Amino acid sequence: MKKITVTLLLSISSAFAHADANMDRQSYCASYGAMFTSIAAWRDQGAKPEHTLDMIIGVKGIPLQAKKDAIQTVYFDKALANSRGKEFGHQVRLSCLAEK
Repeated sequence: MKKITVTLLLSISSAFAHADANMDRQSYCASYGAMFTSIAAWRDQGAKPEHTLDMIIGVKGIPLQAKKDAIQTVYFDKALANSRGKEFGHQVRLSCLAEK
């Protein structure tokens, strides 16, 4: 299951992890991973996806479409239903850093 999640996260981050010109890759991937952690926490607390987007709209350096796609994935991908916490964010960050 963990390998499936990591593979899924790699595909997610490869599609959407394009750093803003003003951010270095380390900063971007750290923000990207933290964003996934936050999205999962709000999902688990029962927040609606639209409300979650409102809460992460201010995350700098991550394109709006990437935010929307992350919310869609975390909320509706059954493979990520139990993904949460710092370890989840860490996996996303590492997947992002692995992308060129």
